[in-house]
Amino acid sequence: MSSPQPDFLGPDVAYQAVPRKPGRPRRPWRATLVVALLLPPVLLGAGWLAQSDSTLLLLLGVLVAIVLLLVAWACAGVGPGTLVALLGFAFMLLAGPATADTVLDRQGVRTPAVVSGFGEMSVRQDRARTCELVWKDRDTGETGRVETGGKSACTDDIEAGDPAVVVVDPTGWQFPRMADDVKPASTTTWAITGALLAAMELLFLWARARKFD
Repeated sequence: MSSPQPDFLGPDVAYQAVPRKPGRPRRPWRATLVVALLLPPVLLGAGWLAQSDSTLLLLLGVLVAIVLLLVAWACAGVGPGTLVALLGFAFMLLAGPATADTVLDRQGVRTPAVVSGFGEMSVRQDRARTCELVWKDRDTGETGRVETGGKSACTDDIEAGDPAVVVVDPTGWQFPRMADDVKPASTTTWAITGALLAAMELLFLWARARKFD
């Protein structure tokens, strides 16, 4: 006559009998999509902030761009991430001024002005000289003054008292500029900007796919 088997088989057997819950699957595509979608607008916004006359906004835009590019660099890996960061930085430097020039050309208010004097030469800003312009605002009647003009605008044949045209940003975001110095970004500039953006995004997506392949 066989002896009865004990009901208790030991802690190890009881532990093995309990099925383990599967761990949460990694979803790297979520972080990939978030970073890929944030790169274009954030870098464009940082370049736009740099067009303001506020140093604080300039530093803020650069800081935000650096943080996002560091995140993209960490997600893509050292080698591809470095190229992504360089392409993103180049895109920001090109897209910001191109957008600012195009917006000022289309939305700026062209106002008659008078050349009241001239400023000193500025080698850093690639200006032969600057023209001091005075005009009266059409809406408020207030007198506006600005010192502006590049080599193609404030030329040597301009004398004090000559009439001029100043382009004023109605939002006050950009400095008023001489009309001859306000031109929309060329097709070539936009093509290069788009190529930089496409290369940055494709390289980032390729690096992420290769990393989790």
